[in-house]
Amino acid sequence: MTSYQSKNMIHEKLGELIPEKVAECQKCDELPPTLEQLILHNFQAKYVCYNKKNGTVEVGIEEMEATDSYPKIKTHTFRLEQATSWLGKTFRKEEQDLKFYGKLIAQNGTSQRIDEVVLV
Repeated sequence: MTSYQSKNMIHEKLGELIPEKVAECQKCDELPPTLEQLILHNFQAKYVCYNKKNGTVEVGIEEMEATDSYPKIKTHTFRLEQATSWLGKTFRKEEQDLKFYGKLIAQNGTSQRIDEVVLV
């Protein structure tokens, strides 16, 4: 299925989606898949997990300057209550990123598979 969305609509819907998913995480004590995908994409992270004991989100990001044979992954920790703020700072405006966001938005709350997002 194809979804047609404008750039402005994507930004607006993301602003609504993040607080909704943060509330869901607080209620269920686990990271919703949509929020996990968004964090992985925005941070170009290797992993993301929710630490319910501390109420934090841990994001593992590979350090690029590592010269060892094994990659070094640095863990960044963020308070879940501040997710709207710190995630908002990571939004990207490139076409492929907007299409990724559009896919997340279109699939939210539906079982339909979105194959393509067309920016209008």
